[in-house]
Amino acid sequence: MSSHERGDAPAAWECTGSARLNLPAGIVARWAPSGSVVEHLDTEHCRLTLGAWSWAGIAGILATFDTELTDLHPPELAQACRRLAYRLTVVADTEGMPSSSLTNGPLPETDSAASP
Repeated sequence: MSSHERGDAPAAWECTGSARLNLPAGIVARWAPSGSVVEHLDTEHCRLTLGAWSWAGIAGILATFDTELTDLHPPELAQACRRLAYRLTVVADTEGMPSSSLTNGPLPETDSAASP
């Protein structure tokens, strides 16, 4: 199967974009919102095309898949992802955290009540 549809007609949205995800199509299709289309690329990658009322909305949905994203289209979506990354970086309390903890893996304990 080259494409997985959610069983819904593709929705007409103000913004429609796509990205290549480093996840199998079957997993993405299981969790993709209705009205989106998942295209099988290979056993470990797919392209997700979806719409939302804003580019930031699509960026937020893509972030929920917690995987690397590449080949974003259109440029407005890539810009929205950069803005979202900036906003999340600003709100993250990174003081005293090693840079390796900002990429993958569990975050170190930050609850001051847990400290002696």
